[in-house]
Amino acid sequence: MRFGVIGLGSMGKRRVRDLRSLGHEVVGLDIRADRRSAATEMFGVRCVERFEDLVSAGVDAVTVSTPPDQHVEYFERCYSARVPFFSEANVLVPPAAWFREREAESGVRSWPSATWQFYPLFGVLRAELELLGPGALNTVHYQYGGYLPFWHPWEEYDQFYAGTRKPVAAAREMVPFELEWMRWIFGPVRAVSGVFGRRSEWRTDIDDTYLLTLEFESGLLATLASEIHQVAPFRIGRIACRDRSFTLDMSAHELRRYELATDTWKILKSPGLRSLGSFDFEQTYLAEMRAFVQAVAGEKEFPKTWSDERHLSDVLYAAEESHRRRAWVDVAEIENAYEGILRFP
Repeated sequence: MRFGVIGLGSMGKRRVRDLRSLGHEVVGLDIRADRRSAATEMFGVRCVERFEDLVSAGVDAVTVSTPPDQHVEYFERCYSARVPFFSEANVLVPPAAWFREREAESGVRSWPSATWQFYPLFGVLRAELELLGPGALNTVHYQYGGYLPFWHPWEEYDQFYAGTRKPVAAAREMVPFELEWMRWIFGPVRAVSGVFGRRSEWRTDIDDTYLLTLEFESGLLATLASEIHQVAPFRIGRIACRDRSFTLDMSAHELRRYELATDTWKILKSPGLRSLGSFDFEQTYLAEMRAFVQAVAGEKEFPKTWSDERHLSDVLYAAEESHRRRAWVDVAEIENAYEGILRFP
């Protein structure tokens, strides 16, 4: 098949590489000449400057790999051109009904990113918790600590969207992104209490810290931290159960299980992985693109819906509303309270 990749920044180049690895032809789109030239030089793909030229190239589907505040613009253009699409992770997103209506009118499907569902350790953790059965979980704590200048080491942080535009600043963007694996494993969130703000010094007007306390519909209590001022980056999760505990260290690609009865730790890994420490994270993105290709071909349903994506957006919006009110906010309360359409000014 022939795929289009809209946006040839870091994520767009990754999607080009993955789709090419899967044996498909790719046409790239970017308004920046330097990015078009780089993609052609790196991957040997044809690149265009206008969306109309991408459609004229006869693409079967596209990935929308632009900054999040440009997503909806391209969603609308893809629906109008009747081109199926995959979207990178969003910050805020329109309601699921918005997508259903446009899919019905255009006759094409669309899918939101589900990156963490393709990360092997989350699959292992999900299977472990399913074996324990309902009621076995006590609490979950998860922290993402990044350092914004490390995101794009080839350019200054105030030269790309995550460090320049407050609506899509890195700490805010990472809340729904990191929450995705928690939703997938633990289910939907019922209520949230959150605070956010700026704790470090930046050249631009951005927030760098989001701290959330979550109550899931199952009754599970959890915390989620998203910080982009941590000069020693990490991703750490602790999952406390009745008689065992799990520690997830995503820097080392390691999931460890502690058994109270035997006072022992065991390193867990998915079948086929000889050493988690040598795991290539690019395999996660490759698996995600393979699932997208299968969905376009009608061979397999993609594992995430726009309703799932909207829920992540709802939790973020509710957390920010909680900060303003200084109170817990029920997620259901704000489901229809906002459009969820971010646009680059």
